[in-house]
Amino acid sequence: MFVNVGCKGKISDNCVFTNTELNKNLRTKTLCLPQPVPLNGREKCVPYFFIGDEAFPLSENLMKVYPGQHPKDSKERIFNCRICRARRVVENLFGLSSLVFRVLRKPMLLEPEKAQLVPMTVACLHNLLRRSPDSAAIFTPPGTFDY
Repeated sequence: MFVNVGCKGKISDNCVFTNTELNKNLRTKTLCLPQPVPLNGREKCVPYFFIGDEAFPLSENLMKVYPGQHPKDSKERIFNCRICRARRVVENLFGLSSLVFRVLRKPMLLEPEKAQLVPMTVACLHNLLRRSPDSAAIFTPPGTFDY
């Protein structure tokens, strides 16, 4: 798991990502990702990758949608739909977090050092609540996330 907080607002997602340890480790291949493996029923090995939006740079371990419009049922359009479906899981997570942890709904009137602790704490609490079956059933009942 990787959580990055503390970047100033009004900076593009790509600029934020460019300055993270995650990006540095991806570029230098020191992130310790598993080796590429074939997908079920296939022979060609596929690398593990992260999913970004149009703002992110395409790389071996960072996928994004094909730009532009594509004909219905084309490989590009099907790929884009699947990438967007996977990104929706992350969007659902932020929506759930802001629903439960209401501090995320508005600007934080805190010093930057203290404001950095809030999203990090929310991420830790989210994972703690999801880890136990009892709390997960209350915090994220079945049907909460897209799969």
